[in-house]
Amino acid sequence: MDTLVFGLDGGEWDVINPMIEDGKLPNLESLISTGVSGPLKSITPPVSPPAWNSIQTGTNPGKHGVFDFSTFDDEYVRRSINTSDRQSTPFWRVMNDYDVSTGLFKTPFTYPPGQISGFIVTGFPTPSRANDFAKPESIVERVGPVQDLLEDWSYQQAGDYEAFKKDLIQVANHQTEVFLDLLNEYDTDLAMTVYDGSDRIQHFFWKYFDESHPRYEPNSQFSGAIEEYYQTVDEGLGRILETANPPCDVVVLSDHGFGPLSYDINIDQWLEKEGFLTRKSDDNPQKQATDIVALTLRASWDAIEKANIANQVKSILPSAWFEFGQQLQDDAHRDIEWDQTEAFFTTLSGQAIFVNLEERFVDGTVPQEEYEKIVSELQDSLLSMRHPQTNEKLVEEVIRSDEVFEGWALDDSPDLIIRSKPEYTMSGGRSNSLLRSSAQNGHDRSGDHRTDGIFVASGPSFSEGHYEQASVLDIAPTLLYLQECPVPSSVDGEVINSIFTDEAHSQRSLDYTDEYGRTDTEGRQWNADEEQELENRLNDMGYL
Repeated sequence: MDTLVFGLDGGEWDVINPMIEDGKLPNLESLISTGVSGPLKSITPPVSPPAWNSIQTGTNPGKHGVFDFSTFDDEYVRRSINTSDRQSTPFWRVMNDYDVSTGLFKTPFTYPPGQISGFIVTGFPTPSRANDFAKPESIVERVGPVQDLLEDWSYQQAGDYEAFKKDLIQVANHQTEVFLDLLNEYDTDLAMTVYDGSDRIQHFFWKYFDESHPRYEPNSQFSGAIEEYYQTVDEGLGRILETANPPCDVVVLSDHGFGPLSYDINIDQWLEKEGFLTRKSDDNPQKQATDIVALTLRASWDAIEKANIANQVKSILPSAWFEFGQQLQDDAHRDIEWDQTEAFFTTLSGQAIFVNLEERFVDGTVPQEEYEKIVSELQDSLLSMRHPQTNEKLVEEVIRSDEVFEGWALDDSPDLIIRSKPEYTMSGGRSNSLLRSSAQNGHDRSGDHRTDGIFVASGPSFSEGHYEQASVLDIAPTLLYLQECPVPSSVDGEVINSIFTDEAHSQRSLDYTDEYGRTDTEGRQWNADEEQELENRLNDMGYL
């Protein structure tokens, strides 16, 4: 192994630096002290799907085409994304074409997997019952069931945070063991793995870590939970580095950072009050009946899943039932009167707005000639949003997608992206108030994403020091240069030249290729069972 790429989903310097000062992350500390480190700027918004795809391709979402965990079709039906939605070439495909072998383990948004020279075990989102999550196919059985590589969200739903923490740490330890096993068998030129439990544990345990959080609990049994997870991952990093002899180049990175979260802003209430959104009234008989059916359906499927009889039940029901059920579970959108709506919110993860254009949606109400007017009105309205008690400004910026993204997939993007003030996030659905304490499944959710993640580059090819300007867009071209492969001219990022030693530069040249531009999507879309499972999982995770 010449290069190790080590991902920590949501890795945050505000967690890492104090732990290094206390001597609790010796392996990461060693890499930092002998290499280059600094912040890694995420994409807009700083959410995993577009960020990881930008890391993998070096292109902005306007080219790779992934803007959120899901997308909407012209009938407003949400569909979860996978590799079939990616429209740019990932770095490992270029490397394989130039005889550089790659091993990918739990790298996010790689399911279904394409062909690879080396090995791949896909990361989230991968269906728990999938049997095509790894290549070569011979490693599927030895890796074991997908469930062992995924956290169990039933603990969080039940409010059993001790079990939730233990499960996240167990999954991380299991990941290290299986990855090491594969590294011992496959001597790939580059290997990459991503630990995603750091994102989960920071969402729900931040108030036990951050003394500045308004709901900080200093003497909780969960004090130190985030640090415990980071230590687990650092131990795994140390074991992985022991397999590299002589020492290899190491890049440690995250898709975004983390910080405190205090309030959810009910954006649908605001859009309705401002006249952009119309919903069925609470006393509407059709809405009441639909709500009852949806709640019953969700409870029934939860019971079926826990009883492990989903396959038997699904085998005797028509596929139309699952499509209907999927639409019913979309709580935030199922009671919208589309033919009376000018704009609607996407998801909690996407933090974005779609204009209900006539040419884009079946019940669109906004003609193209009125688009600019509606966009301007939405921006002014959202920027005027204030805290009901303190009059504090709640929104820092309302960003037009066509001003921050560009490329062949731009038409698939939402129209506006909302950047709230720190400690606030937009949330859809019904609420009696504009603001409410941030929560998930009825339990406190105290941490959320920040733009600046982490970046470390250490090893024979890298110099030492601090670097402030790295972006997720720079990772793919930098890794390609490191492996002496040409950089696609379509990438938006740059090779970070200043982090390499003079000797490393003397051994390679920076070449570009026009061979990789817009790519045909690979893989396949979800089947009905997989879509249902991913819908449930994203809902459990709070991303919808």
